[in-house]
Amino acid sequence: METTFDKSSSTDARLKIVIAEGDYKPDVDKKLKEYAKTANVKGFRPGHVPIGYVKKLYGKSVLVDTVINKVSEGVNDYIKEHKLKVVGDPIPDNEAYSIDWENDKDYVFEYEVGLASDFEVDLAKLPAIDNYEIEPAEEQINQAVEDIQKRHGVDAEPEESEIGDLLFGMLRQESSEFEAQSGIPTDKLKKDTQKLFIGLEIGSKLTFDVQSLFETDKDLGFATGKSDEDAAALNGTFEYEVTKISRVSPAEINQELFDKALGEGKATTEEEFRAGLTEVIKDNYKRESAYLLDFDIEKTLNESVKIDLPDAFLKKWLFQANEGKFTEEQIETDYDAFARGLRLDLIKADIAEKNEIKIEYADVLEEVKTEIRNYFGNQGYGGMDEFVEQMAKKQLDENKDGAFRNYYNKAFGKAVVAFAREKVTINNKTIKVEEFNDIAKAKYDAVA
Repeated sequence: METTFDKSSSTDARLKIVIAEGDYKPDVDKKLKEYAKTANVKGFRPGHVPIGYVKKLYGKSVLVDTVINKVSEGVNDYIKEHKLKVVGDPIPDNEAYSIDWENDKDYVFEYEVGLASDFEVDLAKLPAIDNYEIEPAEEQINQAVEDIQKRHGVDAEPEESEIGDLLFGMLRQESSEFEAQSGIPTDKLKKDTQKLFIGLEIGSKLTFDVQSLFETDKDLGFATGKSDEDAAALNGTFEYEVTKISRVSPAEINQELFDKALGEGKATTEEEFRAGLTEVIKDNYKRESAYLLDFDIEKTLNESVKIDLPDAFLKKWLFQANEGKFTEEQIETDYDAFARGLRLDLIKADIAEKNEIKIEYADVLEEVKTEIRNYFGNQGYGGMDEFVEQMAKKQLDENKDGAFRNYYNKAFGKAVVAFAREKVTINNKTIKVEEFNDIAKAKYDAVA
């Protein structure tokens, strides 16, 4: 098999593959002999079909499959061997050749290939990036006191439910034979639906239109352990049987709470407690600040690392790959956002490869668990850890809508940015919450 690669620019190239009879004939003959041994053809005993008759029946299809597979392998092998920065998939140039499968012995295939230009990522040379330490306002401190009271509250299993409780139970629909364990946070239900879940006891049963529970498919998906798409497809009347009611009663503001929240002896009065809590709140706000910092790191990488892309090729590839789902006008409108994402993916892949950043199953699982905990508000209900673990593993095992790959990509992206965070120059600034919110909104809106 002969391969020719010609670059017309730093981002556009053509790949030509000539496959001779000697490259594919042994595999074709081998496959036809296997067919002769196993084919069930009327008029012949199994294993006794003449090879010439088998060739007449299956010869062309075996030839086409074998040649196409070998050419595809040749394209992939050439890309890997020469470490080409291919973007999109090579596009067969069907106008460059015609194939006569009946008479030709050698076959020529040509492809349009899109490439990313060469680039270098030097994290130490990136412009300095601002990181914000946020000073909490009084209302944030008050809210944090309430949150900590709840976080360190007493787990209870009351006899009757009220809004704010987390219900566990079996969700069933007889007509569709649907049955699943379900956790329903009552404070996330639609307001007009919440009244159905007040005053329930263990063993209580109630029926409802499943689509009347939550505002979003994602909320229903978490409650039923389904993907957003599968949750949206649920319809009709379901029955719910309560098996457990979990409630957290707020802790009293006393020495025991001071010690639990801040550490033993760190505060002995409410004033000291609030002062210590202010520092805790700053740490909590660090998550928002860290999110913005990571956003700025990605934006700086995209703006500072120059990568040329084969724009015309990619637009053509996107149109063909989506098989008519998007018009050329829609692709043109969304292309800049696509190109930014593609450049960032290339940069992250380069950083990961050069610094041996690896993602394990545990990293992917933790990504799912974090999302589920965030949904339930990080509340410390009894048995919650086990529930979250089981739900997370179920989502990954079912792998609906490519869930594993999606969560893997999230974990991978976070790992690369975390590495970059340690290498770039950071300017730390202290600002008020309102100022931070204005800065963050402006930055997010700029790329929306």
